[in-house]
Amino acid sequence: MIKHLQIFALFLTSLFGAETINHRVSLEYSVTERFKLFSLKDIITITIDDQDIEITATGFGTSILDEDLEYKNQNISQDSLIGLLLIKKIVPSSEDQWIDSIFLTDDLPVKVRFLFSEEVDDQRLYRLDIKQLNKENVDNRLNVVVLDSDIIKVWTDKDKNISKISLMYKNASYVIYIENEE
Repeated sequence: MIKHLQIFALFLTSLFGAETINHRVSLEYSVTERFKLFSLKDIITITIDDQDIEITATGFGTSILDEDLEYKNQNISQDSLIGLLLIKKIVPSSEDQWIDSIFLTDDLPVKVRFLFSEEVDDQRLYRLDIKQLNKENVDNRLNVVVLDSDIIKVWTDKDKNISKISLMYKNASYVIYIENEE
């Protein structure tokens, strides 16, 4: 009987434990942090479901992202940058130091560093530096965008919970708004 209860509990955990996570991406152009010239909201959606990542475009986003991107069977653990930023949604306690044991999609090894920059309106602003550990060619489009971004900024609250991430890629600023569900 206990064995059947354990199997049933495991089944319920696997059924309800793998929730789908969605994040919205907007295209923004700002002169300063407080002066935004324009913003195209919700043009791309990032969906994370178990070990799959799907990136889809809507409206104006289809002119930027010509096809939907799917990454199946990805390592989205705490050693994954995607897992850290978009699932765990927290800046590690070892800020201002390089972290070597991090991976992008397709298990591409990188090292990352969260450099504290300043506090703006009760938000902590970090610059995220990323270095590829091996020099192999990268053909995964998501990894290319992350590695080739001019600057990646991460905004958190005082407890280091991430509220948004911006990537400057090819002179355009893409902002990922993090939904912190309670």
